[in-house]
Amino acid sequence: MAIISPYTLIRTISLFHITAAYFFLTAPRILADQNVVFILGESMRINHATSLDKPSEATAFIAILLALLGISDLTAANMNENTSLEYWLSNVPVRLTFLFGLTGYVYLFKEDGIFGSGSAAVAGIGEPLQNSLVFAFGFFEIAMWFWIFTSLREERGAVVRKRIEELKAQEDMM
Repeated sequence: MAIISPYTLIRTISLFHITAAYFFLTAPRILADQNVVFILGESMRINHATSLDKPSEATAFIAILLALLGISDLTAANMNENTSLEYWLSNVPVRLTFLFGLTGYVYLFKEDGIFGSGSAAVAGIGEPLQNSLVFAFGFFEIAMWFWIFTSLREERGAVVRKRIEELKAQEDMM
């Protein structure tokens, strides 16, 4: 068994999403100015988010989406153990795939990236995504959800071993 249960980790990331939603709604600049966002952005040579000086319609929409994600994850983390385990084992790989794609896109298609458009080209469709805040969000989400995924796999192994022991005990009683 893991030191920290996967459901505790899910609750933690859910509360992080709700907290981030609050800051996107009230003061998005606080998130964009975090040291870790700046350091990751600089180390990967990714531009910084410049349009988060004050709350806007876009940041309010992001806040609503993050709050919905946080509340729904909190609810799903409190389901029955077997149902919750199956739900999260099917949900987490989808999230990881999406986050790998998003983070990879931000890094590979940045201005001077491998597939980037260069500084002289016209801005593409996904240009607003290519900033240090999106990269840092994706990076930490990947790390957290991968930790949750490995913990869930350990949890599933423990549940299977427990079920096998119960079946053996029932068989011995007959």
